[in-house]
Amino acid sequence: MPRRQTITEVRLDNISKCVTITVNTLDVLVNTLKIHGLEAMVNTTQSLLKLVQTIKQDKNECTELMERAHNILNAIIGVYVKSDTGIELPPSTLNEIANFTQ
Repeated sequence: MPRRQTITEVRLDNISKCVTITVNTLDVLVNTLKIHGLEAMVNTTQSLLKLVQTIKQDKNECTELMERAHNILNAIIGVYVKSDTGIELPPSTLNEIANFTQ
């Protein structure tokens, strides 16, 4: 009989799947709508996903980090979708997004 996953492992698997979908959404924004300010965020989030897949210790802390990052990424997507300026956002907003990515 296979070992049952812990609650933290299940949460980590779930958030990894959610963040993968979010990364795909960001990728569509970059490639289809030519919103190049998000390229760094896509790359950073993909790296974070790779890290999560190899993590062995501190799974609970990693899960918390991933859930917070997922919420922030979804909020950023919402800013783009609801922006009255169309595809372009003000430089101050793009600077805040860049600060998050770093």
